[in-house]
Amino acid sequence: MQSVQEPGRIASGLLALAVHVVFFGLLVVGISWQKQTPGPVFVDLWQQLPEPPAPVPAPRPAPKPPEPTPAPPQPKPAPPPPKEEAPPQPSRAEIELRERERKQREEEQRWQAEQQRQERVRQEEIRRQELARQQQLKELEEAKRKLEEERTRIEAERRRQEELAKLQEDVRKQEQARATDQLRREEEARRLAAEAEQRRHEEEVLRRQQEALRVQQAAAEAQRRAEQERQQAAAAARAQQQSLIDDYRARISATIRGRVHVPPDMQGNPQAVYRVTVLPGGDVLEVSLVRSSGVPAYDAAVERAIHAAQPLPVPEDPNLFQQHFRQLTLNFRPRE
Repeated sequence: MQSVQEPGRIASGLLALAVHVVFFGLLVVGISWQKQTPGPVFVDLWQQLPEPPAPVPAPRPAPKPPEPTPAPPQPKPAPPPPKEEAPPQPSRAEIELRERERKQREEEQRWQAEQQRQERVRQEEIRRQELARQQQLKELEEAKRKLEEERTRIEAERRRQEELAKLQEDVRKQEQARATDQLRREEEARRLAAEAEQRRHEEEVLRRQQEALRVQQAAAEAQRRAEQERQQAAAAARAQQQSLIDDYRARISATIRGRVHVPPDMQGNPQAVYRVTVLPGGDVLEVSLVRSSGVPAYDAAVERAIHAAQPLPVPEDPNLFQQHFRQLTLNFRPRE
């Protein structure tokens, strides 16, 4: 398969190459101009000026020959050739300029050679890719051919299978048609028997459900009565326990109040709140003032009364003590 050349591709490539060459030349000249260093200046010292060169004597004119008898005119002698002057020696700046131009030409030649080499490499890569593409196309064509053959084989096998299935379906329909009546009769007999069995089962289930409902109602009624009795007993126990708690708290407050010495100049009826930590047996572990009455003397009297009243009257039941008497919050007023 031949590759199609794009129109204008060669011209655009040459134009791009020319632009790169000009740009590279300007870049080299600019870098060389920026890096140019002035050359050394050589001075010759003379003790005295050299003598000027001796003047070259002018050629003497040839003497006139004696006038001969008239004769045919002879050609004039050719003038002497002018003296050749030595070509001027180039200066150091011109030598450096020529050297830079030579290096620049060599660099451009190397760059052009590199571009040509890269172009050859690119063309080789394009040729290699084209060969690989052609190989892939060939492989794809081969795969396509094999796929078409496989598709043809599968299509033929499918048609054969369809014909075989059609024959089997015809045989199955014939056998099914012969067995349909027998199956219908058997199905009708089974349906009637199943309906009868279903009715018996439903009656049995209904009877069991009614019996279970009666048992459940009786159990619910018994549970309701038991729960009511339990709640009543729990309420009575809570009431009894609360009465016991209130009794012990009243006894503790009364024991402490009996030992409080109210200051004689006490005015009003302020309230002091204390938090008391109690040990089993009634001993006081810690006393802390939660809210002062505003009268330090009364607060101190209450705290002394708390310490003086120990052991406080607390219940012997450890659970009751731990829940309600381990920490007590007590309120005290002077006129209670």
